[in-house]
Amino acid sequence: MEIITYTNFRQNLKKYLDKVFTDDSPLFVTRTDGKDVLILSKSDYESMQETFYLMKSPKNAERLLRGLKEYKKG
Repeated sequence: MEIITYTNFRQNLKKYLDKVFTDDSPLFVTRTDGKDVLILSKSDYESMQETFYLMKSPKNAERLLRGLKEYKKG
């Protein structure tokens, strides 16, 4: 994850937004007032929301984690 200042982000908006999309990596923007922001692609956001939804149920989370362990074992 790259970290940049708000001023740098503002001056190079298109470049950084394109980079978030093409690198599939979030961008952390610092601000002098301490109200920092994180920029990520819509697809990354939707993926996170889906994961949160699936993991919300303890039973479902247990099944998913068990499935991951089995997958890693082969």
